[in-house]
Amino acid sequence: MDLSASSVGRERLAGSPVLPSMLYVFCQVESICEFVDSRTTKLPEKDTEANKISYLIIDTVVLLVSSRKVDKMQSMQQELVRSALSLLFKVWKKVKLLRSSADCNNRKNQLQSREYEISKAIFNLSIDLASPACLEPDVVRKSIFGQAESNFENFVLAYWEKSPNLYRRKQITQNDDHVFAALNSAFNLGTAPDAIIESFIKGLVSCPAIASDELDINSFLHEVHDSLGDAIKYRQDIRVLRTEDPSDQTSMVCAREEHFFDDGIVFLDEDAFAEKCKHAFKNGYSIALRGMEFRSEKVAAIASALADLFGQPSVGANIYFSPPRSQGLARHYDDHCVLVWQLLGCKKWMIWPNPKPHLPRLYELFDPLDGTLDDNSGRVEVLHEGDMMYIPRGYVHEAHTDVGESQMNAYAGYSLHLTLAIEVEPPFEWEGFAHIALHCWVEKQKLGGSQFERPRAKEETLLFALVLHVAIRLLSSNDPIFRKACIVAAKLPSSSSCTRAHLKALRSSQRSTFDEIIRSMEKNCSFKEALKSIELAVQENNDEPFQWMSWLRRLPQEGDADLRIDFCNILEALEELVEAFSSNPEQALVGFTGFKSRFCRYVVYEDACESFETLLQMYRTTRNQYMKGMLALHGAHVS
Repeated sequence: MDLSASSVGRERLAGSPVLPSMLYVFCQVESICEFVDSRTTKLPEKDTEANKISYLIIDTVVLLVSSRKVDKMQSMQQELVRSALSLLFKVWKKVKLLRSSADCNNRKNQLQSREYEISKAIFNLSIDLASPACLEPDVVRKSIFGQAESNFENFVLAYWEKSPNLYRRKQITQNDDHVFAALNSAFNLGTAPDAIIESFIKGLVSCPAIASDELDINSFLHEVHDSLGDAIKYRQDIRVLRTEDPSDQTSMVCAREEHFFDDGIVFLDEDAFAEKCKHAFKNGYSIALRGMEFRSEKVAAIASALADLFGQPSVGANIYFSPPRSQGLARHYDDHCVLVWQLLGCKKWMIWPNPKPHLPRLYELFDPLDGTLDDNSGRVEVLHEGDMMYIPRGYVHEAHTDVGESQMNAYAGYSLHLTLAIEVEPPFEWEGFAHIALHCWVEKQKLGGSQFERPRAKEETLLFALVLHVAIRLLSSNDPIFRKACIVAAKLPSSSSCTRAHLKALRSSQRSTFDEIIRSMEKNCSFKEALKSIELAVQENNDEPFQWMSWLRRLPQEGDADLRIDFCNILEALEELVEAFSSNPEQALVGFTGFKSRFCRYVVYEDACESFETLLQMYRTTRNQYMKGMLALHGAHVS
């Protein structure tokens, strides 16, 4: 504890081997167990020696765990970590309970650890634990798309990012599907609405956003600092809303959403919050809870397996609980594909065709809906329990529980569904794959060296590569194929000859897409347009239009520093490019054309696949660490 008073001491603590021993002591001290298991909201009146030692051990464990970098946790025994996590979680809950008690001020003189320090310790300890609820991608594939090995291949080739599709489930198969059964039990679906609401409202903490390109969980923990484990926030974590009766809509204005709570409100009293949610539900409001993959181990296992199946960094999961004859979210479209899984009751969906050739991207501004969609042009489907609907990104849709008397079920019109959002981050679109392919090819040229015999050949190659990166980005605004998801890293089984045939078909389709992209690049990537956009940015001293390149810093660059592009300070490289090419643009055009031609002719698809999968694994590691940390804060490891 004395060591922690200085930065040098904290650094020594971070690498100290004493932590496993302290965790063992922490789990064995009887007075700590008595402290967390007692029902009183007050601390003992007398500071006995045992109590003082208990508080000191708790503070020391929290300090050691919080000071230790997460990559140093991997060597500790899993069972010891699980036992410590379970007890530490109970300590955290007890401290939160004591926060509002009369003894709050007195506690400061006894237990020094603050709530956020304990929550950080819980997060740190959990992120490298093996998940007991882990599912193989093949299990989720069969549950969603059916037992036949060709079903997923058919889905990818016929529907993925192209068209909605409904998967009907027979009642008899639901009981045999343990994935669906696990979801059923996770949300207490066999009970009354109030009990269902309590099953997913109680014990929630806020899930702060993690940057899309964050690959260092320690950096994330530094950013959130003292907010980890905070109470949930409205809109960030949960929405309670309803949409006005569709019959009240005019032909030019879309129905608007009405929210039960104000934006940004924080719910400190979860009992009072649960009661308000129940009241809102009875008055026609739907409850939409985000980030279920961070709150439920069973949902997390499904989301993680689905991300592996599609070869993407993560899959988000939200639940929507709607009362009878109501509409929650207003008519809208999403910037990600969704699989809607109906868990309870029925819900009627209307989906309109996507009139635009380009798929919407993550983080792009949404185009407003003018309310002029023809209701007769939409596809109507009623989802029953166990059914699943796939909706591609960009397809406008709405859903409500007014399904008609003939469709009513035993739950009197209540509906609960889970959405699994397959979010395609920029590096994992086909545009991203093209950037990776270009990067790999340039790095290979550096190792070759023979083409660099001419003076300044090395520098010109890097500058031509930078122009081509920009040209690829500009081309993606006109060619829809660049925005589609690249799933070369999809995890499919290859145990049987039949499966290998389907796997080969999917891989062949991915290779065909890459070949098409290369042809488009050779024909349409414009040096003049790319140079013009670069010159404008340099002239205005504005690198904002090129911030999309920041993720490229994650790709390894070989050679001396002068043979690397600093994607974190891209304006400096752009200035050098303008200085090199603006004086003689025609000569630069000839050089660029030759560079582009050589790349398109000699690029190696397999090299790009390998780098793509390496980058994906980096993203997946951080997302999984975040997921495990948040699950621990929701009590996932409490025995």
